[in-house]
Amino acid sequence: MRSQRLFPLLAAWLVAFPAVGRAETLALSKTFVEKVKNLATIPATLEVDVHPAKPHTIKRGGDDGDIHMAGRANEIRLPLVAEIVNAKLEPDALKLLTTTKPGQTVPVTGVWRIWFEHLGKEEQVQGADVEVPSTSNPAHLFELHPLTRFGSADLATSFVPIQNYQAYDAPTAFGFYEKNEATLQANDTAVLIAAGEGKYNYVELVAELAGPIVKTQDGGSMVLANVFGTEDGETPLTEAPRRMVFAPGGADSPAAHLQGLGKGDRLHLLAIPRVNLAEVSELLKTSHGEEVSVNLPYEMIVVGVLPE
Repeated sequence: MRSQRLFPLLAAWLVAFPAVGRAETLALSKTFVEKVKNLATIPATLEVDVHPAKPHTIKRGGDDGDIHMAGRANEIRLPLVAEIVNAKLEPDALKLLTTTKPGQTVPVTGVWRIWFEHLGKEEQVQGADVEVPSTSNPAHLFELHPLTRFGSADLATSFVPIQNYQAYDAPTAFGFYEKNEATLQANDTAVLIAAGEGKYNYVELVAELAGPIVKTQDGGSMVLANVFGTEDGETPLTEAPRRMVFAPGGADSPAAHLQGLGKGDRLHLLAIPRVNLAEVSELLKTSHGEEVSVNLPYEMIVVGVLPE
C-alpha cells in the first residue's frame, strides 16, 4: 500500500518536506497522535519476528541489560521494536520470549516511544505495509520501551535502576535534547516529523517538580519538572520544564515515589527520552499547514528512581 492511499497529499509532502540534516521523516496518523499523546502506555498484539537469545550485558551505552524484539502490530503499523528493561530480573518473560516462535503473537503493554535513534534510508509512514524484519534491531523510529507487560508476565519490577550501568550524565544528554532540530507539518489526517539522529538513551538526572501531578487515562502519571545535573544543582539544564512520564505501577514503582510530593520537591531519576506528541500537536494547531522549524519537543520516560 503506497502513501497516496494512506493520507491525502502525503506523497507530495514527503518529496518536498525538508529532512533536517538529511534526517528521516516519520508520518503519523493524526488520529493516532491525538489518541496517545497524553498516555504513558498503550496495549498491542505483538507479532514477534526476531529476538536475541539473551539480554544485553551491562556496562554503558547500548550495553544496558535490555532485551529487545522486532515485530509488527496492527495497532501501530510502523517498524517496531519492543524492549524489556532489566531483563534478567524478569525470568518469566524471558522464558516466554525464548519459546516464542517467529510470527507468533503475544499481547503486550508498553510505554510508547518515538525517538530518531535507529534511522533508515526511507521515510516511515504509519499504515504502510511493514516488512518482516530480518534483525532484532531494524531501522525503526517507534518502540514499546519499556514494556510493562509481556504475555502474562507483569514487568513492573523491571522499572528500577540498572545495577552497574553507567548512564549518560544530564548536562551532556540535555545539552543535546535542547538543541535537537526538527521540522513539523500537518494536514487534516497526518502529522509529519523530520529530525536528525537521536542520542543518549539512558540518562541520570534530578527532576524538580514544577507543576501538579496529572494522572493519565491508562493509569500512569505525568508531571512537569525542571532538570538538574545534581541533587544540589541551582541552574536548570532546560529552557523550560519538561514532562516526566511515569508508567502505571504498584507500591514499588517509580510512580509510587510521587505520592506526597509537590512543587519544588526533587527526585533522582534514570530516564530515557521520547518525542512529546502533545507538544507537537499543540505547535501544529496554529500552523495552518505550514512547516514549523523547532527544537524537537521531547519528554522523559522514567525507568527508575535512584537513591538520593
